[in-house]
Amino acid sequence: MTTVVAVDMGRSGARVLRREPGCPDIRRTTPAGAGLGDAGGPAAVAAAVRAAVAAPPTDGPWSLVVGVPGALTHPGAAEELTDLLASGWHGPDPIAVALSSDVVAWHAGAFAAPSPGSQVVLAVGTGAVALGVGADGRVRRVDGHGLLLGDSGGGARLGQEGLRAALRALDGAGPATALAGPAREMLAGRPDSPAAFAGFAPAVLAAADGGDGVARALVDDAVTALAATVDAAGGSRAGTEVAVVGGLADALAPRLADARPDLDLRGPDGDAIAGLLRLLDDPGTAHEPFVTRRAAPVPGQTWGLAAEVDRLPTELVRAGSEELDALTTPVLVARLLDGQAAAPAAVAAVAGALTQAVDVLAEAFRTGGRLVYAGAGTSGRLAMQDAAELPPTFGIDSARALALLAGGAGAAGAAVENAEDDDVAGRADVEAAGVGPGDVLIGVAASGRTPYVLGALRAADDRGAATVAVVNATGSPAAALAGTAIELVTGPEVLAGSTRLAAGTAQKVALNTLTTAAMVRAGATYGPWMVGVRVTNAKLRRRAERIVCDAAGVDIGLARAALADAHDDVATALVALLAGLDGDSARARLAAAGSVRAAVDPEAIG
Repeated sequence: MTTVVAVDMGRSGARVLRREPGCPDIRRTTPAGAGLGDAGGPAAVAAAVRAAVAAPPTDGPWSLVVGVPGALTHPGAAEELTDLLASGWHGPDPIAVALSSDVVAWHAGAFAAPSPGSQVVLAVGTGAVALGVGADGRVRRVDGHGLLLGDSGGGARLGQEGLRAALRALDGAGPATALAGPAREMLAGRPDSPAAFAGFAPAVLAAADGGDGVARALVDDAVTALAATVDAAGGSRAGTEVAVVGGLADALAPRLADARPDLDLRGPDGDAIAGLLRLLDDPGTAHEPFVTRRAAPVPGQTWGLAAEVDRLPTELVRAGSEELDALTTPVLVARLLDGQAAAPAAVAAVAGALTQAVDVLAEAFRTGGRLVYAGAGTSGRLAMQDAAELPPTFGIDSARALALLAGGAGAAGAAVENAEDDDVAGRADVEAAGVGPGDVLIGVAASGRTPYVLGALRAADDRGAATVAVVNATGSPAAALAGTAIELVTGPEVLAGSTRLAAGTAQKVALNTLTTAAMVRAGATYGPWMVGVRVTNAKLRRRAERIVCDAAGVDIGLARAALADAHDDVATALVALLAGLDGDSARARLAAAGSVRAAVDPEAIG
């Protein structure tokens, strides 16, 4: 007989059930919470699940089933997490692992049997997401996009809006509200996560019940947003059953019923734990496309290159894309746009690694070092574009921002796909470029295993350069080689394997952020103005004049005179105007200080 462990993982904590044959169920809660869209990705969630399980069963086989936020919106990360949970336990590994989204688990538990009509579960806690299953078995998810992009009506959004309203009241910029008092204590802790913001939602609800107009308006807005989410998932159709679940269900379900008496609200048959047990035992439910499963490996099984490639997140089929070629053009466009919506969130999830890479690159720029990209295919061309744009934008010498592309410069305009398999060429290109101490080599590869990029990373490390990997997978060889790994997990593409879509979009956002932030830290800007811009055409001359006018607060005549005296060097012209110097003196002070800010206001540099 097999022991079953079910983990309902939330961002604010987890609920665990342990069911052993012939014994009463053991239930407990744990503060170990995490989501797949959060910083740390699958590795962090795996650690939270292991902490929640604590001691796995040791007297016989056991199975593990997990519901986790973000599994629907980050399917590639869900695959990675399932692999992480299939092995590495202190004791016997589970013989089977099943993983799905928390909202899928809630739906499976809330509706124990199918209905002639649609069934919609609205899960509202830290976030907010609805899942509808139609009478035809088709599944529709709405929202659950995280605090930055969605979760309208959820606890994190409600708490955040409440804190904003309190801050405006405290600043005298908004109406007085009873939220100001409880907000002071919350703000002292500097909330910076969805779970932290959600911690203020009960205060907003209590203030609304107490008659506070500001809080009542916020709660009304949340209820309106939740109703729209339910409608989009199928709740507006006649005969649809709607169950509200989650940490804020008791507080918000009655308000939703009052606001929308037309909705057929009902209590759930069971909770997410019941749904997880159902998903583990029954692969025939409508939820099965959203369940990731692993069985114990066959003894002696090996993977090899082909299997490794097949298991890459970007090579998998994105749910909902199975009939891509049969979609109407408007739906096709919408599907492609939706498929790339994961890119900004994937970049935001690795802000810590980006910050580390920015500081490394900024130091190189400040001390005369170079940025050297290495990539192949789409990744290499994106890197080449970023490198090419740095000199005209920031005035850096083009020799200090270069890109090594598998297949050579000709691969910039035409695919040379076989070139990416040449690790020797990657090493040779790094050596030919003279990469060494003081330089930073950034390897960009969606798979994280492109031989050309791996060869370049190894060579750069051997020659004393700092190394960064920008990849779209977790636990890749490139990430293991690099000093800093930026893992942009965007999951399966709408067009399976085409990393020019979500993966490429995430890379573009990450590279733009990395180099722009590094140039800012290196002193290439003053406030929001790019003071290194080169005056090479009429448009850029006008831009330079506008920058000097705005940054120095002078009219166009003075700006043009200062630029002429500075030989069209914007930074020198600004120092001259802001410090009251002539062109030569301003140029000397700028050279000594290293930036406009340091030259005109050295005490402002922290």
